[in-house]
Amino acid sequence: MSAVRLLVTAREADPEAFSRSETQLVEAARIHSVGDLQRVAAFWRRQVEREQLTTGGEEAARARRRLHASVSFLGMVRVDGDLDPETGETLLTALRAVLDAEARSRGGDDTRTPAERRADALGEICRQWLDRSDRPTVAGERPHVTVTVGSDALQDEGRAVSELDHVGPAQAEVARRLACDASITRVVLSPRSEPLDVGRKTPVIPPAIRRAVIVRDRHCRFPGCDRPQAWCDAHHTVHWADGGPTALANLLLLCRRHHRMVHERGGFRLTMLDGRPVFRRSDGTMLEDRAPP
Repeated sequence: MSAVRLLVTAREADPEAFSRSETQLVEAARIHSVGDLQRVAAFWRRQVEREQLTTGGEEAARARRRLHASVSFLGMVRVDGDLDPETGETLLTALRAVLDAEARSRGGDDTRTPAERRADALGEICRQWLDRSDRPTVAGERPHVTVTVGSDALQDEGRAVSELDHVGPAQAEVARRLACDASITRVVLSPRSEPLDVGRKTPVIPPAIRRAVIVRDRHCRFPGCDRPQAWCDAHHTVHWADGGPTALANLLLLCRRHHRMVHERGGFRLTMLDGRPVFRRSDGTMLEDRAPP
């Protein structure tokens, strides 16, 4: 079945070229293993690309590039496209860099599939691009992820209503996680949902306190993880919406993956004991922590 899928993919890539080589490719599928067939298909693809470059030039290949990203059911975003060789190589190199960095970290068992790891790596690449201070402004602001929440949404998870700009409604734990380390803008609405007052954007964690957290922690504090601070959020052990202070004793660095795991329902529970973070699984068992920074 894998060989059939590989041939179908080759045909979809260039039906005309496939029809000229169909006999040879089908014979290769019959006599070779799937791994060897992938090599045969790769050599066939390179030959087709050479022929295209000699007849239409590099621009002919670039003219076929496309990328679609659309919101689907339940807020999932479907991504589909074809990249020209140079852009594709750039994407694969960036993904590999993130994946290699994660593989070198001392994180615990990673139960994600390869496809899930690639999806998370793409998200990390986009997140780090948005976090850079030299990003061009849009309407006077740096591009950023925006979530709109009601005044009581962060306290009352049962009836919380939150909304992301592009994908729509968001779950309460997503809003709480994003608000954990964000900038807040207060908007007062009239009963007719007309804005009456808009406050100034204020960072939840002041820059001086963030620098202190980075100096102390240096990297993710989840047991066994050493992802660098550029990949981390500053997490409130007791959420500020629940009265937790934005103070060094109530903050610690968590990489985006482990920050999500701490906030999700049924995930890890985090408490502070004598100034050190204590992580517990959903069944109450404790994860062994490394020496404090």
